[in-house]
Amino acid sequence: MKRPIYLLATAVGLLLFLPPAGRAEKAPKNKKAPKTYVAVFDFVTLGTKGGNAQVLKGKPYGHQLSDSVRLKLRKGGQQWEVIDRLTTADASGPLGTDTDPKIVRKFLSQELGAHIGLYGQVQNIDNTVRADITCIDLRKGNKPLWSKVFSNDTVRARAVISREIVEAVIAEELWRPPEYSDEPEPARKQLSNPINVNGDFEQDSKGWEKPDNVGTFIVKGPTGRGKLLRVRTDLRRDPWLKYRKALRSGKANPSNPPDIATDTSYGCVGALEGVHYRSDWIKAEPGQRYWLLADVNGRGGAKVFVKGFMKTPHALDGLPESSLANLGMTPAQFSDLPQEKRKAIIVADAEKNPMRYVRECYRWYLNCGASRGEWMHFAAPFPPRGGLPRNVEYLQIQIYSYWPPGEYLWDNVHLYKDPNQKAPLPEERPRTPNLGKTSDVVEKESREKKIGGEKIASFSILNRNLCGEERYVDQDIRKNREGNFDYRLWRDAISSPGENRRNGGIGHLCPPARDQLLRHRTRLLSGQIRDHPGRCL
Repeated sequence: MKRPIYLLATAVGLLLFLPPAGRAEKAPKNKKAPKTYVAVFDFVTLGTKGGNAQVLKGKPYGHQLSDSVRLKLRKGGQQWEVIDRLTTADASGPLGTDTDPKIVRKFLSQELGAHIGLYGQVQNIDNTVRADITCIDLRKGNKPLWSKVFSNDTVRARAVISREIVEAVIAEELWRPPEYSDEPEPARKQLSNPINVNGDFEQDSKGWEKPDNVGTFIVKGPTGRGKLLRVRTDLRRDPWLKYRKALRSGKANPSNPPDIATDTSYGCVGALEGVHYRSDWIKAEPGQRYWLLADVNGRGGAKVFVKGFMKTPHALDGLPESSLANLGMTPAQFSDLPQEKRKAIIVADAEKNPMRYVRECYRWYLNCGASRGEWMHFAAPFPPRGGLPRNVEYLQIQIYSYWPPGEYLWDNVHLYKDPNQKAPLPEERPRTPNLGKTSDVVEKESREKKIGGEKIASFSILNRNLCGEERYVDQDIRKNREGNFDYRLWRDAISSPGENRRNGGIGHLCPPARDQLLRHRTRLLSGQIRDHPGRCL
């Protein structure tokens, strides 16, 4: 008689937990949208030989374009989960547009566990890059979702085409950062007088530092150019650094420069420090936008920095080298002084030479690298978005020449206020969650999560550092009835490392990562540590 009673009690218990008839269960609040897994197969690179198209082996462009698509697709939103390149390559090599869709569907469903697959081919025809791409979505029938042609003939073809492919997949536009060509350069009649002094160098070094006559010179230019700034970066590094230090301490004179030998090796000035030529200080206006213009005849490595500086008490932590030389003291003599005396000297020097104690707080540059042996004109506005940050008190233009080593010529380096701006603009912060954080803080936060009151180490950082790919991304943690973490999923994955990547298999990892994860399992099961490695894609 006990058995019927037991069954009856069980049946009554089940009825008590059934929802009332005619009432649907409420959906959980804040339910996240399901993730869509995407596999981007390496694209085939095509070339022409004898008028016929053929696959080019060892050509990286198809591989590079597929990598760019993966990176941009990861930024499309949290619902898009991209299978990494190594895992995709384990399933299949490059796939061209002539690949049978049934084969692609098999790779997606049986090998990778993905919903969407992208494959195709890329070729460069008369400096025009053309990409024929096909998209398959297992959730939307057996036929390919779409097949499209993307082409671009600019120097940024890979960036443009990869963005267009991703926008076709996610069916919306990606955020695009400002680019040089977004705003047309104002006409000369729209611009007021330059903010900086003597940007055309017609008044020699007025408004700029004095040239050292070794790496920087003010020279007469060709017809129609007037005077120019000439910069040399093909110099022996050690003698040049010694000369520059002597200039700062007042022990050398530019009118009597040393004879420094030419050097074009990887140890020359252009290969390491490069040569800066700085303007005088310019009073900044927070909320203002500017236009920077420059003419360059260079060799490739040329930029014009605009750096912002601010006064800060943190700068009063030492005595500048030039101030030490002005006082006629050596570093050893200054360090032997009592702390109160050293501090008093620093404070007095800061009052006398306040600009020696400002610190950089903003940086932007105009890239002039396209000039290679001919005069070119460059212009761009800054800040790219919004107005100048309010903590910037002073601006300084720094003309920078570096690699390849040789001669760089500069002219008409002018800074203007934006003629289209009518009122101060608010500052627009960069689109990054790690702004203002040092690298150690960013790494620590990416390694750890706080779940259930305990810090859980993330193995995505470990695996990315060892393999170059981020495979461990799911930090889902279970707890048993006693409140302890359940590691059965991870133990099962270790015991059968090659069976199922979706459930945590590690057989496909490179040996260093696999060995380290196995050592982690041993420590974990022995109770030495309590972190959770997550599951592997």
